[in-house]
Amino acid sequence: MSYSETDYLQSDATALAAAIRGGQLSPADAVAHAFAAIDRVNPHLNAVILTMREAADEQLRQLPADAPLRGVPVLLKDDCPTYAGVPMSFGCRAARGYVPAQDHEIVRRYKAAGMVIVGKTNLPEFSGNIATSPTLHGPTLNPWDAGRSIGGSSGGAAAAVAARMVPLAYGNDGAGSIRIPASCGGLFGLRASRGRTPCGPVSSENWGGLVSHHALTRSVRDSALLLDLTDAPEPGALYAAPAKSGPYTQAASRDPRPLRIGVISQPGMGLRLDDDIAAALEDASALCRQLGHRVEATAFNFDESDLADAYLRIIAAYTALEVDAIAADTGRPPDADGFEPVNLGLAEFGRSVSAPALLAARNTANSVARSLGRLFTEVDILLTPVMPTLPAPMTALDVRGPDWRAFADEFMHGTAFTRPANAAGIPAMSMPLFQTPAGLPVGIQFMAPYGDETTLFELAGQLERARPWAHRLPPVHA
Repeated sequence: MSYSETDYLQSDATALAAAIRGGQLSPADAVAHAFAAIDRVNPHLNAVILTMREAADEQLRQLPADAPLRGVPVLLKDDCPTYAGVPMSFGCRAARGYVPAQDHEIVRRYKAAGMVIVGKTNLPEFSGNIATSPTLHGPTLNPWDAGRSIGGSSGGAAAAVAARMVPLAYGNDGAGSIRIPASCGGLFGLRASRGRTPCGPVSSENWGGLVSHHALTRSVRDSALLLDLTDAPEPGALYAAPAKSGPYTQAASRDPRPLRIGVISQPGMGLRLDDDIAAALEDASALCRQLGHRVEATAFNFDESDLADAYLRIIAAYTALEVDAIAADTGRPPDADGFEPVNLGLAEFGRSVSAPALLAARNTANSVARSLGRLFTEVDILLTPVMPTLPAPMTALDVRGPDWRAFADEFMHGTAFTRPANAAGIPAMSMPLFQTPAGLPVGIQFMAPYGDETTLFELAGQLERARPWAHRLPPVHA
């Protein structure tokens, strides 16, 4: 074997798989490198809250012989993707001790692809925050700046990938929970179209269809390959995204046609962009023009405040469902000894939302799909910041205070650019195209029509080749 630990840390998943196929690296050594990196850097970041050494050994014994990502280590977020026999907490103190009996469908597809799941990443309770500072496991720190949030809810995944513990990690996205931590961590993060990846067999939909499942990666090609391997119809699924025209890995390797790109710089609700975010947006617009695309200003064509209100009602209702289910299953009272106070407040509000009001909220969210559908008759791609501000201080978005409405306002402000894609069910990606003078990464968001991940991957590959970021390392890394 000639593949060193340094080689491991510099490799994306595609390169690791190629080294394993070529005999330069064994699957067992790749997994050992992952555990060594976690052991070395996780104490400084608190990104991984559970290592799965015995489960990894069992997976290594059962690896499919010719799987495309055979032996590549990956991390799971400690919520939706159940792994049979391994504890899962949802980031909730009251849920400690829960052990699922079956694998999530996406876990089955990871195993079929040959990946070895080596642990679980930190998250806010019920994934209901865009910061990762749960009471259960404590805060995950941003490897670029420990005083700023890594984002959420897939914050542990972002910190682990950015710090080179693993080349990729599972994430899910209900309001920006892949794209926001990707932006804070200097990574590529794609939320797929509704129905593109599986959410069963336990769940029929998450947050009423707002959530999609995919990953945070260091390279575009890894995200494309993983989506190729997990994109397939799921038995009994409520949604099915349109069939792709060809492999996403091929799309990522070719340039797109000249695109009409609409730039949205104002999120509405009285918000304004930080100066660094405005500079990043202008820089991305200029880069797209240099690459031959037509870039013009546009705006969201729906009422952002109405969407924020609808989102609050939907999230609150689902928070009530989760709190009540865990309380019933465990026999624990729904109080602050087991649950975050903010989520108890949201749950109380959610129980007060009438059935007609909840249906009206879902109709409002669904109407955004119609609005953006009309906007996509005028442009091919929408370009926005991921967030209107730089990563928040670690004290922001506190879930331990009693004022759940103030928390909800912070949440809605932070997701102003990202949640429309969730409401519409469309694909959207965060790309680390910019760094501030202080060295902080800034993600730029691109959105495409429903089912058109192909154009996003074509554009992403072109932008990555024009503005590569693989060489950038945060101050804290393995």
